[in-house]
Amino acid sequence: MGFHCLHLQGGKNRKIVMTELLSLKNRFFAETKKNYQMTYEQVITKLHSKQFAPVYFLMGDEPFYIDEISDYIEDNAMPEEQRDFNQILLYGKETNADEVIAMAKEFPFGTEKRVVIVKEAKELKNIERLIKYAEAPSPTAIVVICYKYATIRATQLKAIDKNCVMFHSEKMKDYKLPAWIQSHVGRYNFKIQPAVANLLAENIGVDLSRMDNEFKKLTILLPPHSEITADIVEKHIGISKEYNVYELQNALAERKMDKAYKIVHYFCQNIKLTPNVQTINSLAVFYLKLLAYNLSDKSKEVKEKVFGKNDYIQKINVGYAQNHSVLELQKIIGILREYDAKNKGVDCDLPDEELLKELVYKITH
Repeated sequence: MGFHCLHLQGGKNRKIVMTELLSLKNRFFAETKKNYQMTYEQVITKLHSKQFAPVYFLMGDEPFYIDEISDYIEDNAMPEEQRDFNQILLYGKETNADEVIAMAKEFPFGTEKRVVIVKEAKELKNIERLIKYAEAPSPTAIVVICYKYATIRATQLKAIDKNCVMFHSEKMKDYKLPAWIQSHVGRYNFKIQPAVANLLAENIGVDLSRMDNEFKKLTILLPPHSEITADIVEKHIGISKEYNVYELQNALAERKMDKAYKIVHYFCQNIKLTPNVQTINSLAVFYLKLLAYNLSDKSKEVKEKVFGKNDYIQKINVGYAQNHSVLELQKIIGILREYDAKNKGVDCDLPDEELLKELVYKITH
């Protein structure tokens, strides 16, 4: 692919040529991105088939997949009995690029390759020297650079893509987490319903490493092919399926007063674990989303923008919105604003527990 020298005559010809140049530029950068970045599935597939690259640059804001790849190489690149002399683990704060390169260039002892893994490589000095090394890496080494919470510029990596595996681990979007949970439990021969996956997503959040560890612990407690139910989550992961702010908002939205007051009673007994500021803020966000949807044209785009792209969450929240009029939602949001101020001490000296009871009573009456 190349750019041709063209003699431009007239505005029309200039416009045509500029359009062609822009098209070539877009294709060039698309091809560059395609060449220098691989997906997690592509990387793992090659590793499973023992196709090890000379250099791995693992970067990005999601540490889970970086750890997955580096741990797999650490555990599978060579037999355990050969690791003492040929597998080196370094940390960015404690080493430098020259030492990493020196380790990689040492001749392996009793095996075909050495493995050099650099953790916390964001702290590594002179990272550009490693990039230079990757232009002509040692054929007897596998070097793994774990560059978490940062990204090396594409322009720096472009020249070395033929020798290296480039993997960018992007932080997962909130709305994708329930579907990820449903898929990921299959790794441990478990099943899970969408509602329970949403419960885990809401309570643990986008912490894939913690989520994965919880599933690993369940393999000790549950037989294969078990279904992870809400009761199992409550008992073994330590999340209450009834007594969290999400269950409170659902009970209020469904007008289940007995359940709402039961949850409030629990909150009052554990006010330090469930502070009012957290409860009020969560309820405010919830009701503001319902109001935004009711005031919109209710299109597919609006559903995704307000409630996220998860079909299950969309369906539940659209139902809640339809169960409330605009005037009712405006009234509830006004109450929440009032009690947010009171919680901050504005014209109020009630204990936190009494304030919460009063707030929920006003929302429900």
